[in-house]
Amino acid sequence: MTRRFACIRLPLAPLFTPLFVGALAVALSVSAPVCGADDPVGAAMKLYEKRRYEQAARLLEDALARPDAERRAQAQLVLGMIYLRNADLHEALARTAATAELDYLDKLLKTRTEDRSRYARLYLAEALLARGDAAAAARHFEQVRADPGIESRYQAIASVGLGSVLWAQRDAERARGLWARAGGAAEITLARAAAQGRAQLVDAKSLQRLADDASRARELSPRTRRYLIEIYTATGAPDKALAVARAADLGMASYVERFKVLKGTPKSINLYDLALLTDLTRLYRELARRQLEQAAADARMKPSAEYYLAEVLSGLGASDEALTYVQAFLARPQTPAQYRERALARQALIAHRQGRRAEAESTWSAMAEQGSDPEVLADIVLGCADAQTQCGKVLARVGQVTEAGDGRRYQRLNFALGSYYLRKKDYARAISYMEAGRDKSNKNKIEANDPEMLAGLAEAYYRTKKFSEGLEIFFEMSKEFPVVRQIQEAMQGVYSMEQRSAGDVKIL
Repeated sequence: MTRRFACIRLPLAPLFTPLFVGALAVALSVSAPVCGADDPVGAAMKLYEKRRYEQAARLLEDALARPDAERRAQAQLVLGMIYLRNADLHEALARTAATAELDYLDKLLKTRTEDRSRYARLYLAEALLARGDAAAAARHFEQVRADPGIESRYQAIASVGLGSVLWAQRDAERARGLWARAGGAAEITLARAAAQGRAQLVDAKSLQRLADDASRARELSPRTRRYLIEIYTATGAPDKALAVARAADLGMASYVERFKVLKGTPKSINLYDLALLTDLTRLYRELARRQLEQAAADARMKPSAEYYLAEVLSGLGASDEALTYVQAFLARPQTPAQYRERALARQALIAHRQGRRAEAESTWSAMAEQGSDPEVLADIVLGCADAQTQCGKVLARVGQVTEAGDGRRYQRLNFALGSYYLRKKDYARAISYMEAGRDKSNKNKIEANDPEMLAGLAEAYYRTKKFSEGLEIFFEMSKEFPVVRQIQEAMQGVYSMEQRSAGDVKIL
């Protein structure tokens, strides 16, 4: 055994110790000597608790590159957990980005003629497609294709996008026709390959070969990198997709549109790919799935891996597979009470997604009425938010619990309530609950506050026109997650347009 993995031995009893994110760190500290840099799992857990997901992941990836059979499964389990939380964060960022960026792109299209953006329409169409609004996306793609002022390659990319809309609308024949006619530049070929990969129309190996050839170019545009991430993720090569993402400046604009104005200095507008955030969400979930499936091959890690795999697969839309893992977990004896309850809450969410809505809501109501654990109640409320159901009995019970408790202990529960009301567009309540759980002394620090909560809070502040509060949050978050730059610029742009004074607020 190498010294790198020799320091820590988690106790095998109880079997479910790794289920507890916090308890896992405790177990690491009390059951093993302190080894500092020689303890990659313990060091990664500390970074994980500080929400430094990228740093934590890199540390364990390096460790796993050095074979050690005894500790390998544990490292895979923790790495899977890290990828999973990073996926959840990027999903939250994508929701917030959609709010600000769709507003911003729409406003760009409505400005006066002399400085109206032509290319904003293409990015608006792609953003709408990424958020599932196929009908609206189609209208904008059609206008881009018909606009003689747009470069032919971007018109071709719009044709590929329209093909994806038609595929989503189950018009496979017209979709294939549009994709078949799109060709020429390498970027167009990659756009088509990414669309075909999502539709699972083309052999995965041939798409990977195409991506491999394209990735060898001396310079890759942000758009090309996004297509490569999509292709590799869709074809079962998430490690290659991760390498592409890490080689990129995720804060860089996808396209910079420059044009002259009648008065004043030349102007430029940065346009970003909202789809990048949804692509990264899927990528991190696929990476989590791979690590957790490998960890599950070890009998000691299998129960914990099953618990997290249910969450990963549910997020990937594989409800039947997710249900299998939840049921396997619940069938095990001696399951810790909190995690058993949380698994039951997830099982109810899966039931809701499978169309058994009444069953899900009845389960959540009964669990909330009988329970008081804030972590379990938070999962129930988040399930209600995800399903966008009323959950009146749940909210009544949770309100009683939060009124009787301190904000710090109920931080996650307050975040869950804030998320619920944010989805309901009750922004005043959303802000109230999230602020109740926010660490006021370190209000924008991700070590003290869940970045998913901060992203939601920034969205609520944006919705209520409190732009500076939202920008402050993303300024701090951008130090660890440069991809939030696109949200910053969109919020800044909307503020500037609404105030009619473009220089009033600078990007922080």
